[in-house]
Amino acid sequence: MFEDSLLIVAHPDDDILWLSSVLDKVGQIVFCFNDMPHREDIGDARKKTIAEYPLANVSTLDIVEARSFNKADWNNPVITDYGIELGKNRHVDARYRAAYEDVVSAARQLLAGRKNVYTHNPWGEYGHEDHILVYRALKTLQAEFGYTLWFSNYCSNRSVTLMNDYISGFNSDYECLPANRSLAQDIARLYEQHNCWTWFTDYQWFEHECLMRDGPVSREPASLSYGHNFPVNYLKVPLPEENTPAQPAPGLFARIAGRIRRASGRAR
Repeated sequence: MFEDSLLIVAHPDDDILWLSSVLDKVGQIVFCFNDMPHREDIGDARKKTIAEYPLANVSTLDIVEARSFNKADWNNPVITDYGIELGKNRHVDARYRAAYEDVVSAARQLLAGRKNVYTHNPWGEYGHEDHILVYRALKTLQAEFGYTLWFSNYCSNRSVTLMNDYISGFNSDYECLPANRSLAQDIARLYEQHNCWTWFTDYQWFEHECLMRDGPVSREPASLSYGHNFPVNYLKVPLPEENTPAQPAPGLFARIAGRIRRASGRAR
């Protein structure tokens, strides 16, 4: 499961939020995005965090974010070759397509000889367009390199519609591992110290994560009306309004935080 392994996620902090159970087991940890348009501070903060990261096998592809968050229609999500359809802003969509190509090009240099690759799930965990982009890029490259692709089991009420498309006819093949809560909390403090922690200061990690083994052939949302159940780490979040900014505002984070604490408590 961890032989010749690589973990690759969209943003610094996705590592500990969705895949803490494998962080200290994989051969290499890679972040795709570093700089963010109109946020000159975030790129430097992320690089400082990576320089102090407690594990030695970490690096960044140093790609600029498209700022795609909340640009998809999550009530009627449409998967594309490069991620998810963004109907709210054609300029962001152009950046999003370009970011996909950048991830494919840069990640290709790291994948020769890899047997296991860990990344985001096809529905973007709680529902982040960049997460789906990274999954689609690695799914595309799987056909070229033949590695086993593993993805996380997190979901929310925002992304559940898209998840349901994938689990219809889904043959569940997964490994359940304990979340590395101690390591995740230590790294979270490092992100907070450098002001690049984008989640909640009082977030409570789940006790376990289930890593799903994706198939070797590119899987589009299935058309079958049946499938196997599989464990989900479920986050209940308030759905954004039509005019929510590209990045959630602090007030939104505060409202989500309480609901996640309660959801995490119920999951345990």
